[in-house]
Amino acid sequence: MTLFQACLNGNESEAVSQSAEMISIGQPAALWAIMMHVASWHEQTEFDTSHSTIMTYATHRLVEDLGFNDEILVEGSATTPVKIHDDLRIPLQRSLIERLALYLAAVEHWTRERGPKYNIDTQLESLASSIHNYEQGVREQSHMGTLKAALRLGERKEPVQLRRMTASLAAEEPDNLGHAFIMPFSLLSELPDSEFKLPFQAALWHLTEYLIRKVPRKAPNGFRIDPRMDKMASPTDLSKYKDLFANAVVNYGVLGHNGIFAHRIAEAAKRGYLHNESITWLLDRLKKNIGGKLLTKEQLAVEELVSKKEGIDWEHLPSGIDLPDSGKVRLWLVKNAVDYWDAMTDLKTSVFERKIPSISKKDWSIIRATQYAVPTVNGAPQASHVTIFTQATWSLVDHGLIGNKLAALQVHRMLRQYLKGR
Repeated sequence: MTLFQACLNGNESEAVSQSAEMISIGQPAALWAIMMHVASWHEQTEFDTSHSTIMTYATHRLVEDLGFNDEILVEGSATTPVKIHDDLRIPLQRSLIERLALYLAAVEHWTRERGPKYNIDTQLESLASSIHNYEQGVREQSHMGTLKAALRLGERKEPVQLRRMTASLAAEEPDNLGHAFIMPFSLLSELPDSEFKLPFQAALWHLTEYLIRKVPRKAPNGFRIDPRMDKMASPTDLSKYKDLFANAVVNYGVLGHNGIFAHRIAEAAKRGYLHNESITWLLDRLKKNIGGKLLTKEQLAVEELVSKKEGIDWEHLPSGIDLPDSGKVRLWLVKNAVDYWDAMTDLKTSVFERKIPSISKKDWSIIRATQYAVPTVNGAPQASHVTIFTQATWSLVDHGLIGNKLAALQVHRMLRQYLKGR
């Protein structure tokens, strides 16, 4: 049974086993293509979005944060913000992928009749007209028309026009959870190369199926799509919006969506997926999603947040997740970082919260790694937001938009609230 089949059939133990086997083979491009292939078959009935796509994106970024591993990553990232001993780094990276496979098998999937379709004929789709046909297909809610154009645009080595137009369309009405922007951006970032034919086709089928349901038939008043889609836009400087990003992380909303939405905006601004006007448009939507009066810089200070209100205490510890490498992760943390591990998993939230203001600079890598580990080896198999929010929040630190202490506090509080649920 392959990893793809195990996930689609809901065989959780086999999916985890197959993911561990895939890691040992050392074909990282194929590994992530298969993960996205499975994610493209994901059906969400309770919430109208694919958290599998978003979870795959978040897991990939967390693995990259921990440093290059040629069994798991195609290439190293420009920076490695989490510098830890290999005895923790490697099993944690493996556990993150095993946890993703468990999740992908545990959630619902499309039936064969309703799921992605393959071998769509794109020969009649002119490359020159594809970008126009793509937007028109979305506006007219024509799935096959949109998909054909997307497949043609995606065949390029670097599908700039596909990324730009998708991000622009998704930015128009991101909804009160930000899903309509979070999901397409995450999928585009994880789009398999066209040489992986079936995962590539399935991912774009899933993307276009989602867009035609979410994008308005007409652009809202005040929104302007960048007329230049043939190259990435200049990055947008977000430094003057630091307080807004901090507010999104503090008032993270239902299942952390404000913080996750804020992160995807920051990523789109940095990568040039959207021009300055569209980024400003999204920041305004983020502010409305947060709601109420924003906290001031003084009110956002960690010491102030800790003194004013504590997070949630647990009545009992969340259930552990047994993965091929989770035991190694727990053992290393208990032997080498027991103070932080015990504090984060104590029934009283204050045990860790009160440590945060005095954490030394040299400890931030182990703090991050431990917080990456907590939702990886604990919680419900179907849970995704705890991992997604953890990645988004710590990445905002790397963007220079929030500080380490605020990230540690808010990830801790979000995990206290949602780790045992979805």
